[in-house]
Amino acid sequence: MSSTVVPLVIAFLGIVGTLVSGLMSQRLAEKVKSKELDHSERQRAEERQYETERAVEEAFRACYVTLNTASLDYHSELNSFWHALRVGRVTDDLRSRLDDARREHRARYSEAQMRVPDNVLATIDKVHRGLNRMYGVLKRLDGGIPPHREDESLEQVHTQIVGFWNQLGEMRQIMRRSIGVSPDGA
Repeated sequence: MSSTVVPLVIAFLGIVGTLVSGLMSQRLAEKVKSKELDHSERQRAEERQYETERAVEEAFRACYVTLNTASLDYHSELNSFWHALRVGRVTDDLRSRLDDARREHRARYSEAQMRVPDNVLATIDKVHRGLNRMYGVLKRLDGGIPPHREDESLEQVHTQIVGFWNQLGEMRQIMRRSIGVSPDGA
């Protein structure tokens, strides 16, 4: 090679190297920016998922709280009605309070039917049917209608009302497990 060609080749390689390094720096910057954007998008998606899960959990919690309260109130009104019926002092106010408690429970139960998981709904359904069965017996007895079955006496209904605390406790535990307040088996 001639002495004039070598400096030209070196100059050419220098220019090409400078251009390539600029392009490589730009490519590297684009890759870093792309990774940052992907990371930010993943982080936003995780945050949205967390917020969605949190909203669902809060909806369950609110549903469970209102249903539990309505169930306890309904049970309490059944017990009060039983005591009044036993001593022959049922008033229109007691009848009205019992009917109101029943309506409120039915509304909360209907809401739960559309919101809660099937395993929780099975227990809630048992409680709902049990409360309504006791209601039916008490209302028939209040109306002077004789019991349809052997276990529909005033004494039997009281035994059912007292024993129903276990079903209410079971429902509460299943609801608490469903939202992670109580560990499984606790």
